[in-house]
Amino acid sequence: MIIACIKVGDKYGPEYVNRLAAGVALNVTIPYEFLCLTDNPRGLRCNWELIGESFPGWWAKLLLFKPHRKLVGKAVVFLDLDTVIVNNIDFLLEPREFTILRDFYWPDKYGSAIMTIPSGFGLQIWDKFTANTRAVMFGYHGDQDWIFKCVKDAALWQDLYPDKIVSYKVHCQEGLPRGAAIVCFHGEPRPHQVNDSWVKEYWYVALSDA
Repeated sequence: MIIACIKVGDKYGPEYVNRLAAGVALNVTIPYEFLCLTDNPRGLRCNWELIGESFPGWWAKLLLFKPHRKLVGKAVVFLDLDTVIVNNIDFLLEPREFTILRDFYWPDKYGSAIMTIPSGFGLQIWDKFTANTRAVMFGYHGDQDWIFKCVKDAALWQDLYPDKIVSYKVHCQEGLPRGAAIVCFHGEPRPHQVNDSWVKEYWYVALSDA
């Protein structure tokens, strides 16, 4: 099992990768390999692999469906960089079908901040994207919109594990919800921009010298 993240461009610094890797290490008891796919490994303290393609921002996530040499034959759990882990996440690593988030604002759409991708799944997502990349990038609102176009019947994390995965903006304005294991900071603010005590505990302390 691989737990993967993607860092392209300079929107997020290496500390985001390092803190995510540290948070995973503190909250997983099942054997796994942590891997960052990146265009710049400077400052990374985890295993990394050059991404091999150049797509901006969220579109780089579609590389997870390409038969990358590091991913072939492996199930992959993908986590966005702006993810704060606050409790055990072994449930993410259980063998399962393709599983993705239900969008926090639009419940009939997908959110791609957390995905489990079984070995060999989704090549058509990549192939159809690369066959007409420009048209897809102009015609769809990001990777998760394209994934929804290609896969209509994905399993949804919130249906499988209610209350385990929450949104900072939607669910955490009065504190960390009881029972939460993962907090998604989709968009702004990002973890380094907030002063909540629990964020400092779980994100900053996960790698205190990052």
